[in-house]
Amino acid sequence: MASAKDTTAPFSDPVYLKAAILDPAFSLAWVEHHVLVSPEVKEVVAQKVKELILQGAAENVPAACFEAEEQEGQQPEHEVGLFAAYHKIQRKNIGTTPAHQLSHYIDISDGQNALLFWAINRNTLPALFRVAIRVLTVPASSAPVERVFSHGGIILQPHRAQMSDRLLSNLIFCKCDAS
Repeated sequence: MASAKDTTAPFSDPVYLKAAILDPAFSLAWVEHHVLVSPEVKEVVAQKVKELILQGAAENVPAACFEAEEQEGQQPEHEVGLFAAYHKIQRKNIGTTPAHQLSHYIDISDGQNALLFWAINRNTLPALFRVAIRVLTVPASSAPVERVFSHGGIILQPHRAQMSDRLLSNLIFCKCDAS
């Protein structure tokens, strides 16, 4: 029998906190507008969630993203070829750390549509964009999974009790894929 320690609360995974912050419709409003919590607790929660986001951003961003690959006016090492003199100098975003991007995001997010916001700001906030793409794909509810189980219960009636697992799986897939 499972004890209280073994069970986890619904939505206790940090991905839900990240998704709430990185959805510009909510941002930090859900923390700031909670009336029953003291300002100190609100500040601690906001800081913890920011740290989670920055940790996720740091996992995906190579260190070279924040340094210039080549300085302007500096010639690349001896390249041979017809267009060697036309080498494009590529620069990365210097000084735009995930922390700067997060503070800028909090300043500019004001209840916008998440898909539109991230489509517009994907180049402005590249580290946060990578985190947002990961966390905003998590479904906010378990309704789709519940529907699949419901279809399974409808298909597997008592008169079909000897159906193989593979056939049941294929029938559920066909039913749910068609819906």
